[in-house]
Amino acid sequence: MRTFVISVNFSGQHDGNYKEYEFLKLAKSLSVLSIKKSTALRLLKSDPAFFLSKGHLNNTKMFVAENNIGLVLIDNPLTPIQQRNLEKKLDAKVLDRTGLVLEIFGSRAQTKEGMLQVELAHLLHQKSRLVRSWTHLERQRGGKGFLGGPGETQIESDRRSLASKIVGVKNAINKVKKTRGVQRNLRLKNNIPLISFVGYTNAGKSTLFNAFPNKKTKSENRLFSTLDPYLKKCGSPNKEYIISDTVGFIRNLPTSLVIAFRATLEEISYSDLIVHVVDISDENADEKADVVYKTLETLGVEIRNSNKIVEVHNKVDISFRKRSTPFLKGLPKNKVYSISAANKQGLNPFFRGIEQNLYKKLIKENIILDVYETEKIKWLYQNQLVKSSELNESSLKLQLLWNNDQREQFNRSFVEKAL
Repeated sequence: MRTFVISVNFSGQHDGNYKEYEFLKLAKSLSVLSIKKSTALRLLKSDPAFFLSKGHLNNTKMFVAENNIGLVLIDNPLTPIQQRNLEKKLDAKVLDRTGLVLEIFGSRAQTKEGMLQVELAHLLHQKSRLVRSWTHLERQRGGKGFLGGPGETQIESDRRSLASKIVGVKNAINKVKKTRGVQRNLRLKNNIPLISFVGYTNAGKSTLFNAFPNKKTKSENRLFSTLDPYLKKCGSPNKEYIISDTVGFIRNLPTSLVIAFRATLEEISYSDLIVHVVDISDENADEKADVVYKTLETLGVEIRNSNKIVEVHNKVDISFRKRSTPFLKGLPKNKVYSISAANKQGLNPFFRGIEQNLYKKLIKENIILDVYETEKIKWLYQNQLVKSSELNESSLKLQLLWNNDQREQFNRSFVEKAL
């Protein structure tokens, strides 16, 4: 589809080039689009009816008509009225940043879980944009995406019908969530730690994931190459762990996507270790790292808990700057690893660091409790600390795997109760 890409900067904005480059890269990541022109416009303020000023609107209309443009992309949120008015004025489909990101996610989803979450995101976005003025079939968006021609039916104008679809998809996602919960409990029961890779999209998470042995995932130089979560078991026999490669973050991630993918993203908060992969060669690395940490906070991750986070500064082989200081304030320098995942440079210290962060404080210990000390036994099992148990006549021998903090918490809890 012949496409015109527009990035808009308002007076006072200082990240214009960064915004324009990233939006163009987003557009290019959809193979169905043929980018005919990309431009950056400056506005004092947005027009409530058309978003663009009268002069920019006329110039855009002229270019669209002369070049047979079928799609106009605008890197700013548009209201339903603005989108409708622009489509009428330009006689072309119009998508804002949210619409484009949703379209990209729709093209990437492969698993049932991923497709369900993308469908939910589209339905939530549609619900937020229903306007009575959309009465013609030409305004209908076919399929799960927006770029296709008219679909089989007119767009749902009845909010109750759309709400019913949303409930159905949410129920299907909840079933997947329950399965994930069972798998999580089994992992906890077997004391296998989980490591989640997070990072701005295209930072090299999938390349690093593939550097570990066993299963590989798609590793490409494109945005959102990994949408569906991937898991694999790694480590030595006595120091096993599971690593997870999830969807990359991005600036201004659409709210509907955060809601739809919460079931997947929430797994990050259950991780024993979070590996934040940063493209150190990117001149906007500081801003992108900040986006990742803010997104983690919205998911309930306490980023100030430095015991749970390590930073991987990736692509050092093509970086013009050397940096050993962490992007997260307060993170110890020994939690930072400089690597090149593509060239396998610096991986061994990183692998050793993973095991040290997970296992250096764990202590295997046997304790014997009276069978009537039910509160203590219950506490140990609830905290997934029991590796094995042996019942005798009046006592229970438990083999525990815990750290000093957990041991102190256990002793403190029951000493206080005794007092």
